[in-house]
Amino acid sequence: MSQPSRRSFLRTVGSIVAAGIVGAAGGYVAGSEITRSQLSGQAANVANETIRALEAEINELKEKLAQYEIKDKEVRFYFWSETIPEQLLKFFEEKTGVKVVFDTFESSDEVYAKLFTGQMPYDVTSVTMGGMTRQEHERYLTKLDLNRIPNFKRYAFTGFIKDILNPPFDPNRDYSVPIELGTTGVSYRTDKIAEEDWPTGFRDSLFDFEGFLRKYSPKDGVKRATMIPGGVETIPVVIKAVMGKSINDITPENIAEAKEILIQQKPYLATYAGPSEFVPGLAEERFWVSETWVWQDSANNVDYVAPEEGSEIWEDSLVIPKSAKNVDAAYALINYLLEPAVQVAHVLYNSLVTPNSLAYEMLPDDMKEDTSIYPPPEVISKYEMWLNRTPEQKEMLTKAWLEVLAA
Repeated sequence: MSQPSRRSFLRTVGSIVAAGIVGAAGGYVAGSEITRSQLSGQAANVANETIRALEAEINELKEKLAQYEIKDKEVRFYFWSETIPEQLLKFFEEKTGVKVVFDTFESSDEVYAKLFTGQMPYDVTSVTMGGMTRQEHERYLTKLDLNRIPNFKRYAFTGFIKDILNPPFDPNRDYSVPIELGTTGVSYRTDKIAEEDWPTGFRDSLFDFEGFLRKYSPKDGVKRATMIPGGVETIPVVIKAVMGKSINDITPENIAEAKEILIQQKPYLATYAGPSEFVPGLAEERFWVSETWVWQDSANNVDYVAPEEGSEIWEDSLVIPKSAKNVDAAYALINYLLEPAVQVAHVLYNSLVTPNSLAYEMLPDDMKEDTSIYPPPEVISKYEMWLNRTPEQKEMLTKAWLEVLAA
């Protein structure tokens, strides 16, 4: 099975599993059996095998949820756009009686803005922990009782990040647990970019000013390339993937050099785009190449590459803000999202890495063998996770980003 068709299948299976969890188990989605006429024979077989393998977990999950005792009537959840099958949240509502108020964001900067100004109305959200200082963890986040999130330690998956139980940005997991992991890389349209020009990373695509970008953006007078917005997100990736330095080497000199590279790149860009823009933009052929977080959409000829030169390993961490009003429901929702069956549906849907060892075991081989999702050791060894940013580093990154926008 080709990479693009494999990824289309994986997203489909994610939807199937999510539907299975809410009551359509056994190979049915919205009452329609997944057959060879709808998917390839191989895909149909694997889809139904995955559902059957999960039925015991799904039944166990239903029994667990029936035993939940949650005093809160609602939980407010703020998460990345385009990454979670909302059927999973509806199922939590149905089985617990707790209403899930779900809103989405495009970049970490949006979360930080709410968190740091005291305008965070949510009980559970996702932050990039390395983008915060230890002092900010203590000031803005609830110190977690991991006994109330037993699924994290019970199923912790060390096959992708060995120190997942004790990461450098949150020792002992005092404030966060992971819900998904992945890499920052390049998505591109395989039908618009000539095969000989398909990227292997950032350097031969979005930062190839003399070759790739001159050829494809602008193309016929239209700019086709995008980058993710935000200095905290993007400048460290430039320092790592383009300049070849550590993603945590956030010095004034490196920031200044990265800023000039981004200014040099700017004339080739259609816009700075988060998921709500680059997902439809790539699908609708408005964008042909974009910096993304493991986005692929083979139904629309969009493939993804984890840069061979190295880049960022990121973790979307779930946290409970100190301002949370529904803490009991927050713990229940986090533990639910780390249930193995829920994790299978979640990471299949968005083609990301699971932090759950049992979920990993139950994933189709097609996913575990996809090197854009699980890069081989010789590639992943070049990747880094963020360490905690200091206040001075964050200020420098924000200032440099504003200067890029103003250029």
